Amino acid sequence: MRSQLQPFLGCKCSFSATVDAFGLRKVPYRGAEPTICLRDVLLYAGSFAVPVDHVWAFVGKTIARFNPAKGDRITFYAWVREYTKLNKNTGEEKIDYCIDRLSALALVKSNGGPDFVTFWRMMRNSNKFISDALDDVIQPTCAHLEMADPLHATVAQEVM
Repeated sequence: MRSQLQPFLGCKCSFSATVDAFGLRKVPYRGAEPTICLRDVLLYAGSFAVPVDHVWAFVGKTIARFNPAKGDRITFYAWVREYTKLNKNTGEEKIDYCIDRLSALALVKSNGGPDFVTFWRMMRNSNKFISDALDDVIQPTCAHLEMADPLHATVAQEVM
């Protein structure tokens, strides 16, 4: 339970987090849709930073275009909302809090881990029933990354 988010329910807040993993969420009649796990999350409220252990968020077109990599430290804005969490074993329902509609993503520190586009290509080539909702974003992003590879390598060498 992410009770630290409760006071900010319904507010758009500033966050920073580390990209931990990519995953898939089953959605009835649409197949699996991509998700992202963010660890070491900090919610900034005025001069305070409220720590949150981790959150999972849906990967929409904004995040897909941003193409975060595992280990990247990012900043973003997001809405805090509540949802009902069902315990499948006991049937008990609980209220939990999450972040939604991430926007204005910015890279703070890159770690060079596997990126979202690589994960998405691997999942689309698997035998799983995957939603095609992001294909119109991923195809141009892949083409852009393939053209930009030499440039990224040069910039990475200059930074080191």
